[in-house]
Amino acid sequence: MIKDFDKMFQCTRQALEQHFNQNKIDQLYQASKEEYVNLLPHVPYIGGLKNKLTMNLIGGAIVLAVVKPLEKEGLTTREIGKVIYTTFALYVQAKPCFLRWLINKLVFASSSLKKAKRQAEESLFRKYSGDFVTEFVEGDGENFDFGIDYIECAIHKLYQQQAAEKYLQYVCLGDYPMFQALGIGFSRTQTIGSGGHKCDARFKRGGKTANGWPPEELAEWKEIEPTK
Repeated sequence: MIKDFDKMFQCTRQALEQHFNQNKIDQLYQASKEEYVNLLPHVPYIGGLKNKLTMNLIGGAIVLAVVKPLEKEGLTTREIGKVIYTTFALYVQAKPCFLRWLINKLVFASSSLKKAKRQAEESLFRKYSGDFVTEFVEGDGENFDFGIDYIECAIHKLYQQQAAEKYLQYVCLGDYPMFQALGIGFSRTQTIGSGGHKCDARFKRGGKTANGWPPEELAEWKEIEPTK
């Protein structure tokens, strides 16, 4: 998990260059790493590597550890949000082209879809209280090939616990550069992080993915009335 932190922070370094010099970035690295180590006991166990969404939760924890020192430096929420977005964009772009091509193929493989359906069904039992809860959505034959509705989000629960919910919508934006780099059509109209009652992710083989920054034109970024 510490190695995962170091890999991601290499991308954060580049995102921070417009705000700080290298000496300051080195200091922020140490402060963020300390935050991460202190945060790890609060990151819930959701099944380990048997749960493919564990890495999503770990990524969210890494981002949270980076955010806290930046707050102390006086960066605005928007500036920190851009650092988060850029970190995710650089992280996936650094993946080898062959690996991105392979992931693209695996996402739509019948075995992967069966696993996603099974995991969604199992998540409804809520074995781990801090876990994601998902529902698999069959494709409509035209606009998307399949979808995943996130009814509960493990990252949201962690950020809520740490009083950092205002950054969650920026973490969600990281999906856009990720799926762009993978060549996967991705769309979403709402997220839990932006006040929606679910995250409605839709995937299309060979489809287009909108730019995630600036986010104001995205449907999920519009103000959504919380579900009562």
